[in-house]
Amino acid sequence: MADRIKDWAAKAFQEIHPNNPLNKLNDSDRKALWALLMVYGSSSTLRRKRGAANDPVERLSRIMADAAKLGAELKSDVFGGPFSEPLRPFTAGFEDIPLRLVGFSKRLGKVLDLLGKRGHKAKIHTAQSLVQASEFVRLKTGQHYDEHLAELFQAIGKRSAAEDLTGDAIRKKREYLKKHYPLPYAAALRWAKRGHEG
Repeated sequence: MADRIKDWAAKAFQEIHPNNPLNKLNDSDRKALWALLMVYGSSSTLRRKRGAANDPVERLSRIMADAAKLGAELKSDVFGGPFSEPLRPFTAGFEDIPLRLVGFSKRLGKVLDLLGKRGHKAKIHTAQSLVQASEFVRLKTGQHYDEHLAELFQAIGKRSAAEDLTGDAIRKKREYLKKHYPLPYAAALRWAKRGHEG
């Protein structure tokens, strides 16, 4: 498999302009960059096919929102509603459940919100691999070379026909992630550094 990856990466690099500064990368770095762009292309295509509604992190966000709603409904209808007295023999000892559900929802919801707003988490997660590739290039060459990275992505061909990735689009995704979602950006940077050092 490693030989096939090397061959696929080499083929992609043969298709970019000879003066592309990414051509100066060694074989190991070329494979790593090729893999990052493949992950981005595959996850981007998968995200579009399955939609945000089916993303596992989005599902967790929905569950946390539902838990808060359930807690509020339990408090008003079960523990405070018209049947609260007749149900007391069955609900005794469980009075803290609504408050705990709401607290749990808020705590985990805040953590999940660090990964993106509801409906956008999959998009943020997908952008991470592209930002990682861009930061990897910067660590290896001293500059992001986003236009050249976009050229390599187009040469790889692992993309949706609807996606036309440009250097400007890569820069905007990187800056947006850095400004609005520092946790996913920091993770992408950390992964890029590990690849740079490895």
